Amino acid sequence: MRRFVVRALAVIGLVWSSQWSPSLCEARSTQDLIAESQRCVTTKQAYALNRDITVSLEKGQAAQLDFEPNPYSLKKFILYCYAQEDGKEIIRGDAYLADGLRTGGGSWIDLTGALRQVGHTPCLAIIKWTVHEGKTRIDFCMSDNLERNHEEYRQYRLNNKKMSTWYNDGKLKVAVPLPETERLAGFIHLWSEAKFNFAFWDRVPQVDWDAVLVEYIPKVQEAGTDVQYYRVLRRCIALLQDGHTDVWGPSDEPDCRPPVEIAAVQGKAVVIRVYPAEQIKQPELKVELLAARLKPGDEITHIDGRAVEQILAEDLYPYIAASTPQQRELDAYPRLAGGEFETKAAMRIRNLEGTEREVLLTRGRYNFPRDEKPFLCELPDGVLRINLDSFGSDATIKQFEEAFEKILTARGLILDLRDNGGGSSGVGYAILKRLIDEPVEGSHWKTRQYLPAFRAWGREEQWYEGTHGTIEPSEGKRFEGPVVVLTGPATASAAEDFVVAFQTSKRGQVVGRRTLGSTGQPLTIQLPGGGGARICTKRDTYPDGREFVGIGCRPNVEVIPAKADIAAGRDVVLEQAVAMLRAQKN
Repeated sequence: MRRFVVRALAVIGLVWSSQWSPSLCEARSTQDLIAESQRCVTTKQAYALNRDITVSLEKGQAAQLDFEPNPYSLKKFILYCYAQEDGKEIIRGDAYLADGLRTGGGSWIDLTGALRQVGHTPCLAIIKWTVHEGKTRIDFCMSDNLERNHEEYRQYRLNNKKMSTWYNDGKLKVAVPLPETERLAGFIHLWSEAKFNFAFWDRVPQVDWDAVLVEYIPKVQEAGTDVQYYRVLRRCIALLQDGHTDVWGPSDEPDCRPPVEIAAVQGKAVVIRVYPAEQIKQPELKVELLAARLKPGDEITHIDGRAVEQILAEDLYPYIAASTPQQRELDAYPRLAGGEFETKAAMRIRNLEGTEREVLLTRGRYNFPRDEKPFLCELPDGVLRINLDSFGSDATIKQFEEAFEKILTARGLILDLRDNGGGSSGVGYAILKRLIDEPVEGSHWKTRQYLPAFRAWGREEQWYEGTHGTIEPSEGKRFEGPVVVLTGPATASAAEDFVVAFQTSKRGQVVGRRTLGSTGQPLTIQLPGGGGARICTKRDTYPDGREFVGIGCRPNVEVIPAKADIAAGRDVVLEQAVAMLRAQKN
């Protein structure tokens, strides 16, 4: 089982990988629980920011708080109480913005509260609860008072309360002093776990890990606060260049950006989306965006007087744990223009004709509308496109099965995995079963087998090897027509498992760009100040031993969009797939 949540495009997430053991909601997906909480709303009440209220809920009940008009587009917040099979109460809270986007959600078990920032707003959901005689009393406040928010966070850190915390915006973080002994102990713990468990030392021969210990101890000693400490740790662990080996904790990186989305297009920083001006509420900011005349396909060469290449090399890349250049780009480019809230980003723009100009845009918390893609899309000539954006739950299998009778009638099938960050490899395999007529071997793996006596005898370190088993064809109906799989840099983890098995089966062609190139089994450790780290302990390969971690699964037909394609709104990867299926029919 693998789970990967891509951290690009203004999304902060964690990477999970194979053999994941869920500690929460084992039988139900997050999507199922969200839908259940909406169905179980028993009370609704109006709510104004910064008002403290108390809600009493029994198991299976939910309360909906409808926000009065506010500057953050907050629409509602749903508090839901349910129980796991072992009887433990779990509280779930979900915030929704006016455009329908859910943000600031989470499920909490064995805790007494949660501090949850809502998206990229300064609002902090302060939720504390107690359970008594079958009822849960929930004290709630949605606060945009930074003084109160800082104090709530400070008290949480000082008193070591059993609370869940989540922050996206540096303005809500408080730099808390950490004792030097704790900082050193945490760093040495991280260093030693990597030394004995990291699976890819051969990929970083330039890293002398013993010398890193000596180099970083003074840096850890100088990093007096948790924010400074975790910045040092992130830079240290990024030396290992692995997407499943990273550090999380307090951050001093601002998360406010201009109203544009930036991505890497053939090695250039290119605008891929512009925020809808009609959704900007402040008149002066709307005028500013319209005056900028930005369009998809415009290249950004400089920001605040610095070349994009300089910002990447000095401010971003040294702190990003990534296995491949495409993963590093996916993480870094969206953050190029980041800065403090309401500061100005001066950007030099080069359009498709080569004309350059300067634009000035205000950084803020812009929630771009999500592109809602239908699961099944009918294309000309009987071709069907299936959008497999996630393997995160069995809901994907259910959708595929419900559409399977329609799929059987298709003359060609396109499986789009370009936005699939992973989940459970079993979900992808369940779909592959419907496409193959012979057993397919899954990826192979190995992990270091450290035997202290062998080391004392001077023997080479051993490896323990295993496989992910064989995928058997479905005993029921199977689709026998031509199949094309679409991939890109955001195709990761469990989605890469699918690509490995699909290419091994020789069932069809893979079209697009290389996948992310990161998977494995992380060992999770706790660090001082409430953060943690993961060390990748397992390396996966194709069944024949070919590597894809640190490389990416190579498509059979590589298609790389250009700036002109972005400007024209063309999906050249999809166009290539359709053309290939048409050629097969002819």
